[in-house]
Amino acid sequence: MSDQSAFNPNQLQEKLYVEPKGVLDQLNLPVAVVKFLRKNMRVIQVTGVLAAVAVVGGSLYNSYREKRIENSASSLALSMEAKGENKVNALQQVVDDYSGTASALWAKTELGHMAMKAGEYKKAASLYTDVRDAVSESNPMFGLLTFGIAQAEEADKNYAAASASYSNLKEIAGYKDEGFIGMARIFETQGEAQKALEVYEEYLGTFLGEQQNERLTRIIQEKITRLRAEI
Repeated sequence: MSDQSAFNPNQLQEKLYVEPKGVLDQLNLPVAVVKFLRKNMRVIQVTGVLAAVAVVGGSLYNSYREKRIENSASSLALSMEAKGENKVNALQQVVDDYSGTASALWAKTELGHMAMKAGEYKKAASLYTDVRDAVSESNPMFGLLTFGIAQAEEADKNYAAASASYSNLKEIAGYKDEGFIGMARIFETQGEAQKALEVYEEYLGTFLGEQQNERLTRIIQEKITRLRAEI
C-alpha cells in the first residue's frame, strides 16, 4: 500500500493537528500587545511576584504594628500600677521593649516625673528632653515637656538653661504665663532685679486687648512696684 494513502494514520494526525493557542490569544488582544507581553513575560512575572510580596508583607507589618501597639499599651498600664523600684523597672522595660511607640514615650515621661520627685533633676531634664525631641511642636506634650525641663533645670540651679527654657515656653500657646513668671523668678533668685522688672513689664504689656484674671494682673503690678522700689 502506498505511503500516500488517505488512510495512512500518520498523515491523518498531521492534518488534524492545530497549534494550541495560549491565554493571550484567547483574550482577543491586539497583536502588538500580545507580542509585547510575550517578549516581556519574564519581567512581568517577576514584577507580579514582587507586588504580591509587597502586599502580603505590608499586611503582615500592619498586623504586627497593631499588635505591638496593643501590647505596649497593656504593659504601660500594668507598669503604672507597680510601686517603688518595681515601677521604675517596669517602666524602663516598656521603654526598652516598645521603643518608638506612644506608650514608650509616656513611660519615659513618667520616669522623668519620678526622677523629679526623687530630686534627680539632671536625670529628669534628660528624660524630658529625650521625649520632647521625639514629638512634634504641635504635639500637646511638647509644651508640657518644655515646662518640665525648665522646672528641672531651675531646681538643679542651672539658671542659664532654665531661663532659656522658660523663654521658649512663653512662645508656646497655653504656657505664656509660666514662661514669663518663670523667667522673672529666676532673675529675682539671682538678684537681678532690673532684668526681673523688665520681664514683668513685658509680661504686663501682653495683657492689652486680652481678658485677664484681675488677681493675676494685680499680682504682677505689685511685683513691678516692689522691684522699682528696690532698684
